[in-house]
Amino acid sequence: MEECEEKFEKIYENQGAALWTFSKPPKELVHLVESGKIQPCKVLDIGCGEGYYAIYLASNGFSVTAFDRSRRAISYAKQHAKDAGVSVDFFVLDYSELDTLEGKFDFIFDWRFLHEILDISKRKPYVENVHRLLVPGGKYLSVSFSGESDYWGSGKIRKAPTKIKLYFGKLQDLKQLFEQFFNIIEMKLIQVPEKPDMNIEANYFFMEKL
Repeated sequence: MEECEEKFEKIYENQGAALWTFSKPPKELVHLVESGKIQPCKVLDIGCGEGYYAIYLASNGFSVTAFDRSRRAISYAKQHAKDAGVSVDFFVLDYSELDTLEGKFDFIFDWRFLHEILDISKRKPYVENVHRLLVPGGKYLSVSFSGESDYWGSGKIRKAPTKIKLYFGKLQDLKQLFEQFFNIIEMKLIQVPEKPDMNIEANYFFMEKL
């Protein structure tokens, strides 16, 4: 755990340098907001990085709580929110401590985070915690790298150019995990950007709490 944290702190040594950091929100999240599928409500952003997506939601009337394991990322996120003139409750937390969170949320999302949970025995408890933190009928959006692709090798556990190991699950595997707790509204493969000019196949799941 400590080694992984050190790697993330190193990656965030320079603001904006992380290969997954983009100031503009993904079009899929924008679509959910602009289509009204997600309306202003209480939100939890898991693995928020430098906070740009949380800030986008806050700028559109959402009440947003967001956390990341990287202290540097959270320090950047707080500054970005200040610069944008919006209020977001940013704090440092590891996903393994998710069970310590209190309160309920109407919408929870983890954009490019779930693939960081390598131990298959920890993936179900994580999803259970997301389920616990949602109000009845609350929505959950999860986007993670897909094992349908051959990016960075084959198999479920692959090493990214950042030297961080990631879990590449397949759509059907995640469907079996999620459908125990959620009604899956939409599942599909999408392309997510990676600096400098890559697009990586990812599993997209938009769900409602059962």
